[in-house]
Amino acid sequence: MSEKQPHCKERVKGKERRRERRTTQHSLGQKLLTTDMEGRALILVLSGLCTLSSCLTREYHYVSSPKTWTEAQRYCREKYTDLATIENMEDMKRLINTVDIGYNGSVWIGLEKGDIMVWQWSLANRDYYGEEGTGFRKWSEGEPDNGMGRVEEECAVMNENGQWHDMPFNFKLSVYCYDDKNNIKVNNNELMTWREAQLYCRKHHTDLPSVKNQRENNVLQNLVLGSGLMWIGLFRDSWKWSDQSDSSFRYWGPNQPINRLGNQNCTAVWEGVWTEHPCMYRIPFVCYGVKKTQQMVRVRLTTKEQNMDLTDPDMHEAILQQIKKDLRENGMSDDVKLRWKEQPDGNIFRKEKKMDLQKKKMKERIPVMTKREL
Repeated sequence: MSEKQPHCKERVKGKERRRERRTTQHSLGQKLLTTDMEGRALILVLSGLCTLSSCLTREYHYVSSPKTWTEAQRYCREKYTDLATIENMEDMKRLINTVDIGYNGSVWIGLEKGDIMVWQWSLANRDYYGEEGTGFRKWSEGEPDNGMGRVEEECAVMNENGQWHDMPFNFKLSVYCYDDKNNIKVNNNELMTWREAQLYCRKHHTDLPSVKNQRENNVLQNLVLGSGLMWIGLFRDSWKWSDQSDSSFRYWGPNQPINRLGNQNCTAVWEGVWTEHPCMYRIPFVCYGVKKTQQMVRVRLTTKEQNMDLTDPDMHEAILQQIKKDLRENGMSDDVKLRWKEQPDGNIFRKEKKMDLQKKKMKERIPVMTKREL
């Protein structure tokens, strides 16, 4: 990946320096930064919660000591990062595998009931929505109306006109599922509630269908013609994650949550799905931590100014800040920390020998032969 970077000028103590265009190239396994300072090589250390390509996976930690939800939250924040946040089915499977073999009871995770109801999509994969985001809506006039206050209507359906209505999750409708090949699959064998349909789609395909734009709405409308109504993946709830994550992923069991006791405001995993419990229950729990990594990146710099003092700490910092700015523009997380790695002699920069450059040029000239040619 290569992009043009901003051109900038700096004046230091009356002396003008010109930095020409900077090119940043990075891939999953290799990053190379080239600037305009000749004959110097150095090593840059990246340290943080994310690499340039993607954030690291959460590490789950099962704690068998029974605690209330609040006590478990406090323990996880002291020992790790927080109570477990789950963003997709892969996270769910890893968390289940973390729990001790032989224990078949409930375990706390980091989801608790809040006060504000928010509409969101069952499919929580941010990459799926891209720049279009999750904000497209096609409500019928007067919708959503939450049953005019007479009944809770937490889930969305599409009618034959392509318009949306809110409905109670326990209505039974035809099931349409999305898979990761951008296909919509129809299950005509039985009608399901919204929760049942969600579990079915996640087991056999990917999830209930999301709608990012009018074109996708039209595709689903053509499918629903003649069948009346269909579930889509839009739902509303007030549940929130302990670590303030905005993940909309939910994996409730059938007919959950219903808050039958009136105080079931905390979430636990039980028999592979989610259930709600009173927060004062004492049960084991799962924390998560984020493993910090450190990666060294070799950088080659070239300059036309032979008198530039590359031993000056202020110069080191200026170069580092420019590199950081360029990487942030190319998607580097704010959690990543950058620093120089000192050489054994205490210097940061090392001048490349001509022999090193000649070997590199010779290596680039060596032809690559296929098996057939050999």
